[in-house]
Parts: sequence; C-alpha cells; structure tokens
Amino acid sequence: MPNALTFEVASSEAFYEIKHFLKRNQTHSANRGDKIYIVRNHLKLIGVARLLPVEDSPTTFWLRGLFVESAWRKQGIASQLLEHIANQEKSNREIKMIAAFAEPHLLKFYQRNHYTETAITNLPDSLKQRIEQAQSQGKTWRCLQITL
Repeated sequence: MPNALTFEVASSEAFYEIKHFLKRNQTHSANRGDKIYIVRNHLKLIGVARLLPVEDSPTTFWLRGLFVESAWRKQGIASQLLEHIANQEKSNREIKMIAAFAEPHLLKFYQRNHYTETAITNLPDSLKQRIEQAQSQGKTWRCLQITL
C-alpha cells in the first residue's frame, strides 16, 4: 500500500494518542497548552511537532519537539512537517517567528528547512533564560529561528 501522508493540527481528541505515541518512543511528553502538529500514514500516527506559545512574545512560538518514528526517518517527513507548520503559521498572520533549540548535529537539517542560527540575545527573555539554563547544565544547543 503506498504512503498516504496527512499533515494536520492535532484535535483535542488525539491528545492521549499523542501522549502514548511520545511515551512509547521515549521522547518528551505533550501538554494540553501545546499546539501539536501531527503526520499520519493512513491512520497511523508517525510524527509529532510541538509548538509552545512564548509568554513574553505573543508573535513567537517555540518548537519544543519534533519527532518522527525511526522506521519513517530519512524520507523527508520531518522536513515536510516543518514546511507544513511554516505554511500554516504564516497564513495565521499572528505568528511572526518560530524559535527552536537544536543539538549541533541537527543544525544543517534545520538550515535546509529555512531556519537560521541566531544569537541568544535575539530571543525573547523567557527563551533566553531556558537556553542559558540548559547551557549551564552542559547542553550544547544552538539557537535557531524562522521568520514567517
């Protein structure tokens, strides 16, 4: 059966399915306040992206998580999901930027998907505090953003 990928904002009814999916794949959980985009192959959930509103910057979302099941990786699905998110949020017109923190080995992936590396000083204060705290704990995350 050929792939039939669908990309959408998750409905509230899918919340527990998403939590179970993330737990099963041993990645960060979701919260009800997250804006969650999902990708399915037919009806099977295969990918999730979590956007969190940034309290001190109402025109910014934080891409807090992007995950595609291992069997579906290296097929461009995460890139398609990022493209779908950017297109949807661009049409929203209220959101002007999506910020992300990435491990150094993912920098080129995000850059191929139109994210640019940015200085911590360009981030809203709440995100600055998060990344500075993570870096003080030894994380080597890079700051990225896409302007919509």
